[in-house]
Amino acid sequence: MDYALCQALGYNTNGIDWAFTFYDINCQYHKHLNKRIKESPYLDLLWGMDIIPGIGLWHVHGHQDKCYVWYVSNFIAGAARIDSKIMSPSARGMSTPH
Repeated sequence: MDYALCQALGYNTNGIDWAFTFYDINCQYHKHLNKRIKESPYLDLLWGMDIIPGIGLWHVHGHQDKCYVWYVSNFIAGAARIDSKIMSPSARGMSTPH
C-alpha cells in the first residue's frame, strides 16, 4: 500500500500542495506513514505535500466513534461529500465498463 500511494502521489503532481486519501483503515494506516516512508530506501514522497486521511462513510461506522468526526469527509475542511465505494453517477460515463 505504501508503494502504491507513493507512486500515485509522485506522478504528475508538481504544484499540488495536499491530497486526500480515503482508505478503510486510514485511522491506523496513516499513523506511522511518514516514518515508514522515511525509513524505506524504496519509498519517496514529495515532502511538501500534506496527506489528509479519510475513511468512507460505509466503513467508518464500524470504527470507534471518534473516527467518525476525524475521518469522514463531511468534517474535513476542503473535502466534499463522497461515496468511496460506489462510483458517483456523474463519473460512471467515464469508466471502462460504460
